[in-house]
Amino acid sequence: MEERIKLWQWPNILAVDASLVAMAWLWVFAATLPASLNFTAYAVLGLSVWLTYTADRLLDIRRRPPEKLLSKRHRFAKRHSQKLWPLWAVILATNILLALLTLDERQLHFGFVLLSICLTYTALNQALSKHFFPKEPLVAIIFAGGTQIFLPRFSDSATLLAFTGICLLNCLLISQKEQVIDAKLRVYSLGNRLATRWIRPLFLVCLLLSTLCESRSALLPTTLCLWLLAEKENAFEVEPFRVFCDTVLLVGPIFYFFLSAVFVR
Repeated sequence: MEERIKLWQWPNILAVDASLVAMAWLWVFAATLPASLNFTAYAVLGLSVWLTYTADRLLDIRRRPPEKLLSKRHRFAKRHSQKLWPLWAVILATNILLALLTLDERQLHFGFVLLSICLTYTALNQALSKHFFPKEPLVAIIFAGGTQIFLPRFSDSATLLAFTGICLLNCLLISQKEQVIDAKLRVYSLGNRLATRWIRPLFLVCLLLSTLCESRSALLPTTLCLWLLAEKENAFEVEPFRVFCDTVLLVGPIFYFFLSAVFVR
């Protein structure tokens, strides 16, 4: 009997929330530079994020019995792995073809560099996480870097550091909340050990950096929303908390969009 998945959980279950977040922040950074990007750059980034997150989940659930999978996203991946792997292969082929046909030489170069880094991360995570692997800072760096690779030039250093910090906050908050799940999976990361002592100082650093960069109207609301969520962490169960942690990363781009629309008028 399949467990019931609520409507608001589906984006996280299907790993499309991370893709939407990446594309939204690419749009913010492109608008800030400013830079004009083809739609396919957003599509390639979104598909690449989905491929990375989905592969990681499918590899996580290998050789693990269903009763040891405590999260809905892992149980869903376990039940549907025979369908998800062929879909993953089709999406991979489509994404590579789309990139080769539409991206310029610079974008292709950085795209394949990022792909190599993602593949290396996935392999190391699977090999080392049963002992120890600094997953959270690596995910934050890779995700933040992914939002920059298709731009004609990188954002200013304050923006890069602030957004990487926000991504790290997101990862640490989730790791802190999912300690029981990770222990059941025998996954040991930096967040399991240091999340509590790192979170508050990191919030302060992100707030300071966000005030110094051109994308402050997107970065500041996101940082503040994560801080509020962290303060109310005990009010949420694990599944909703993870969804909210990922969803608030869209607050900044949405705020930036409406602010831009008002000033354009």
